[in-house]
Amino acid sequence: MLNKIIGEVKKTESTADNIIKDANDKAEKIINNSYEEIDKLIERIKSEAKKEGKMIIEKEEKSARVEADNIIKNSEREKEELRKKSSKNIDEAVKLVIKKVMEGK
Repeated sequence: MLNKIIGEVKKTESTADNIIKDANDKAEKIINNSYEEIDKLIERIKSEAKKEGKMIIEKEEKSARVEADNIIKNSEREKEELRKKSSKNIDEAVKLVIKKVMEGK
């Protein structure tokens, strides 16, 4: 009877050891899978961040080109206005010089 009880205890201990080993194996597998998923997630986030950064850079470059084009257009317009004003002033200056020369004679 005592041998039977000891045998049952050993059998129960063996079963418990197997359950613990299985639980540890499953826990280790879960942890390893978690690390793999974390690595995949990190890579995906990095990739998305690079794409988003590239899109932001492209958007800002486009905006800068538009602004530069506007500045160039405004500068060209101002240059043309100054050219017209200076041309008008030259015409008036020439007329004034001619008038003064004619008056002096």
